[in-house]
Amino acid sequence: MPMRKPQPALKSDNRKEKEILGRLRAGLSDEEIQCVLAGALSTLGNDGIGRLAAKLDPDTGAALRRAMQSTPKSAEPSPGPAKVLQEWNKAWKDWDRVINEACDEQGNYVIQGHHWEQPYFDPLSVTGDLEPIAARMALLLPRVFDEDLDPDCNFANAVAESVDEIRSSLPEWMGTFEYESFGLGPKATGCLIEWELRRCRREAKSLFHLLDELRELEHSNRGLDLDDKAMAAFVRNLGKDAKRDILEGIRAHKAEGRWSRVLNSAHSGWFTIYKDLCRGQDRSSYLQACRSRISQDWSLAIPVIKELSRKEENDELYQVCAEAATSYLYIRGGKNWDPRETLIASRGGGLRGKEPDERFIALLTTWRQVAAALGREDTDEAIRLQSALLSDWRNWDRALSAFSRVPSPAFDAMRDELFDQWRSLVTERSIGCCDFGQAGLWERPRPEGSWVRALIDAARQGDSAASGFQESIRFLLKAIEAGPHSPRRCLNELARLSLDVESGDWLKAYSPTLTQILGYGWAMDKALLASRRTWLHRLGATTLVPELQAFWKRNIHRFIPGPESNAGSDYDRCVEWMQALWEVDSDAAKRLLGEWGAVHWRRRNLWRAVGKKGLPVPDLHGRRS
Repeated sequence: MPMRKPQPALKSDNRKEKEILGRLRAGLSDEEIQCVLAGALSTLGNDGIGRLAAKLDPDTGAALRRAMQSTPKSAEPSPGPAKVLQEWNKAWKDWDRVINEACDEQGNYVIQGHHWEQPYFDPLSVTGDLEPIAARMALLLPRVFDEDLDPDCNFANAVAESVDEIRSSLPEWMGTFEYESFGLGPKATGCLIEWELRRCRREAKSLFHLLDELRELEHSNRGLDLDDKAMAAFVRNLGKDAKRDILEGIRAHKAEGRWSRVLNSAHSGWFTIYKDLCRGQDRSSYLQACRSRISQDWSLAIPVIKELSRKEENDELYQVCAEAATSYLYIRGGKNWDPRETLIASRGGGLRGKEPDERFIALLTTWRQVAAALGREDTDEAIRLQSALLSDWRNWDRALSAFSRVPSPAFDAMRDELFDQWRSLVTERSIGCCDFGQAGLWERPRPEGSWVRALIDAARQGDSAASGFQESIRFLLKAIEAGPHSPRRCLNELARLSLDVESGDWLKAYSPTLTQILGYGWAMDKALLASRRTWLHRLGATTLVPELQAFWKRNIHRFIPGPESNAGSDYDRCVEWMQALWEVDSDAAKRLLGEWGAVHWRRRNLWRAVGKKGLPVPDLHGRRS
């Protein structure tokens, strides 16, 4: 059902006019009627237009005169009230059409990726489709309101009814606004603000009253969010007196339910408005608002830090820096992050990205300086090290250089703790970013026994550690081969080592198919890749190539998934491993294919895949069921 009753564009009781229009519609098409109308008006001249306009409704007559007085080179004529109302009603009709579609659980705004997945409502698409409609409304709204063309319109009620219609129409199990609110876009929010602003001015109400009503609209309609940027821009463009009125009003009501929740949230658009108002009118309250919410948004510490630095209040400044860093790293639990104990890069919110935040770098610089001023040398050195690793932790040479610059022996314990975390992080990111799931060979990384860890320790010692590192790789290969468990659990380790030694060139010549299998699925970090390969070369890992070739020849058959482990009828992955075995040891491949033929002779898709690879298919005739 439509949200609001459309207003008629024009009323006429002239029977003669109706009779003429009826005859025209009966005998002519709409296009022909338009041609007749244009031709008739063009023959009337100015006097005729004047006589015709005098017989019409005053507003319609005035609109006709404006239209006929314009020339092709002049600006478009201003539409008359009836035309404005007609377009206004069309826009609301389109708005209602979108809302009605959103109320249909089988409609375009209910998404279901696959038939086995539960459908969900997509409010963002509704918002997007309402925006061009609101843009049309925005052009008409001043005329509609000022000339009272639609006296029954209440924009806020229409928005509330839209939200309620959607929420009450869709099934409860769909959780319509449980995970994502229905947010009005900037154009729709702008229309709402403009309409309510004009209404407040007409009723001589304050601008805080306007914002209070908009906040109440959100508060009382669960699932509704107004556009934060549109709201902030509106307040930002107001005059000083209006801003003062709004700030005083918010302060007077900030303890009330509809205001307290949003003002206590650093990520709320309403808090942003309050904070900006304080910044322009009450510096002390602005800094207090920022200070109390650093745990929610670390960037709020920036103005507080500047102020404390200016006043040289170092003890408080040290604490604020610690709180801001803790917030930046998303550490919860009430304890501040200690740069002496935990590597930034190991935190989920730390250095997973390629480029660190320049503002955070500045924060660390300030923290280090105030730590030095307070005589906290261990914190000073820890932050110096952490800062050096911010952008260079993937580059082993630079990272190792940063660790070597930490003064010894005073800070050995701190340095070694952070080095151990850095080594574990690099190892995990090197061998834990590959998924061999299609072959059923996925494994969890084992950083404590990894060859990458051994390589890092050797790199820390320098070129003199080459022989010891090579021996550790030989020991690792023997342990994997002789271990009680399947070597499949070490596939990530072996794949990364095989691909990194000589940049994998030896492997490409040895077995192109094995190269392809081992290279599948890696989330490559180019900087870590370059560091590993550089140090493998410097430590003489090329000498390990014959032993890697021998290892794969003796053990590759142990990595091939059996056809019985295949969940469906697609045997491409296990046949691909078989092809790699053929390239490495064709005799072993023939034997294994023969064993498959004796057991799996009924798997037609398996043998079809074997044949496509050009591998020999054993004689399957005469097998008994």
